[in-house]
Amino acid sequence: MVWVGKKGLLNPEQKDWIFISDAHFNGRNPEEMEEFLRFLDSQKERMNQLVILGDLFEFLFGFKNTFSFPFPDYLPVLTGIQKLYDQGVQIKYIEGNHDFFLHLFFEEQLRIKVEVYSEGVEINLGEKKAFLSHGDLSNPKLIGYRIFRRGLKNPVTLRLIQFVGPRFSRWVARKMSARSYRRHHMGRAGNPPREFRTFAHQKFLEGFDIVILGHSHFPEKVEETVGGRRCLYFNVGDWMGHRSYLRFSPPETFELAQWKGDEALPSYP
Repeated sequence: MVWVGKKGLLNPEQKDWIFISDAHFNGRNPEEMEEFLRFLDSQKERMNQLVILGDLFEFLFGFKNTFSFPFPDYLPVLTGIQKLYDQGVQIKYIEGNHDFFLHLFFEEQLRIKVEVYSEGVEINLGEKKAFLSHGDLSNPKLIGYRIFRRGLKNPVTLRLIQFVGPRFSRWVARKMSARSYRRHHMGRAGNPPREFRTFAHQKFLEGFDIVILGHSHFPEKVEETVGGRRCLYFNVGDWMGHRSYLRFSPPETFELAQWKGDEALPSYP
């Protein structure tokens, strides 16, 4: 199928951006990855940009000088992304709290060019100024986590992870991930954490029109008027539990939706 708009074939600037976050693929559930690949395949004709807002995998590190590919069980998803790239889709990856040292990973391991950002990034979406980030630094009161994150992502820790290698690093990461998920996400119900909205509001005051985050695992859309400007905050939620994602259709249409197997539903007003 070739995606056709009202005026004929769409050029890349008219095609959609797809934002996803927090799939946390661990390689032990191939059916989960297959479902994600079906989603990507369903979107490829109308997609210009795929933006991954972090934590696509349980643990991803840009290992260097390994004898073999360090994440063989991730290959189905990574190959799917490689195919999108070969078909002309641009890929952006914003590192989350499960992603480390990825700036050269995709180029060295998959021979594709992916824009990797270790923190947030400012971009233009249509005529709107947007801020994108994984979202784990949204709450300034979590001083302990900020110190832990800084220690985890400093050069000494990165060299240590490189030294101990993929197998042991993934074992440690799996244990830490399970504990973190139980503490911050399991059993959570009701309203999304307020601090993400507060963070977005501060970005609106700084002049941004759009803020897009992940990490909370809660799909969310909030609209504000700030200084006479219509401002939008989206949390993409998570692919892991909600199968949620955000679509931007130029020049100015946003849709927070949910993948339902063979179709996408705009489930979040």
